Amino acid sequence: MDEQRYKIWWELHRRISRGETLSDQENQIYRDGRDEMEAEEWAILNNAADALRPLQERLRELIERNHALAQQESFLRQRATELEKQYEALTGESLGIEV
Repeated sequence: MDEQRYKIWWELHRRISRGETLSDQENQIYRDGRDEMEAEEWAILNNAADALRPLQERLRELIERNHALAQQESFLRQRATELEKQYEALTGESLGIEV
């Protein structure tokens, strides 16, 4: 909506908000302007949603990767603890590695 049409629409909007009654022609102008602005808002929202989709997919991938790395870390910490216990049992010495 161009600036001139918006100014007209805004004045009609203010009149409605004050409880004034619009003529049929004014009411039609008001409804058409409202519908146009709502369509513009939906277009903006749809574009934003389209832009977010790849980001959401990347986030899902990173969450899955993080989960896999956390599982791997847990396994490696457990294995290091087991190996340290085996070493201590064989040598009587602690490696002093804290995992």
